[in-house]
Amino acid sequence: MEFDGMVSIWFGISESLQNLEEYVDIKYTEDGDAIDSKFGMNFEFGYYDEDNIEICFNEDPKNNIEDILSDFSYSELFIPRITELINGKSLSYGINSVIVLYDFKYDEVKREDKSKDIQMELIGAVPYE
Repeated sequence: MEFDGMVSIWFGISESLQNLEEYVDIKYTEDGDAIDSKFGMNFEFGYYDEDNIEICFNEDPKNNIEDILSDFSYSELFIPRITELINGKSLSYGINSVIVLYDFKYDEVKREDKSKDIQMELIGAVPYE
């Protein structure tokens, strides 16, 4: 699923920043072997390069795409594409958590992940170059 120049984006709701960080955290065994994050396991792609992920948590939910994504790297390149993908500049609901995975094109094995403390939904994969 690694794909240069593509970015995959998930929006959701998390109870806290700590909860979101734990969701994407890749742990390691004493031997240095990676243990996939809950994020990678739940969306069924497993391991991803930790250097290619950015997350954001906001105390107050937002629904405007530019407000949601403006702090991410290369956002000026992919905000217009996400706006086009969702057919508008805002969501009909508020979100407080975002996961952005660069050089990765998620194949939509699973669109949503819901548990008691986090809900994530794939928005899509678009070019960021």
